[in-house]
Amino acid sequence: MIWIFLLLYTVFAYYFILKNPSNIRAKVNSLLSGAFILLIITPIWNFNLFTTLINISLFLPFGFGALGIVFGWFGVKEGIRGGLLFINVLAMLFYLFIMLIGTFGFQQP
Repeated sequence: MIWIFLLLYTVFAYYFILKNPSNIRAKVNSLLSGAFILLIITPIWNFNLFTTLINISLFLPFGFGALGIVFGWFGVKEGIRGGLLFINVLAMLFYLFIMLIGTFGFQQP
């Protein structure tokens, strides 16, 4: 599963970010925003990495999401910026849902 996400990220990064005629700083910001998206959705593709991140801090994926939104905001323009921002917000909502289920959903009555 990890290979599928990394392959999709590589194809997206090459065709939509690296081939874009914008400056290097915007390209790097867009690549970092995509990397933070992958770090937020770790429960989908690598549970061991997710448990490592959660053991460090329960709110670390929210920090990744905030950094992804900031880097996406200063990223490549056109439709890519909006897509990165939208996916980062969806990934943060996904993690919020997982965190709320984990903390409140599994309590004993």
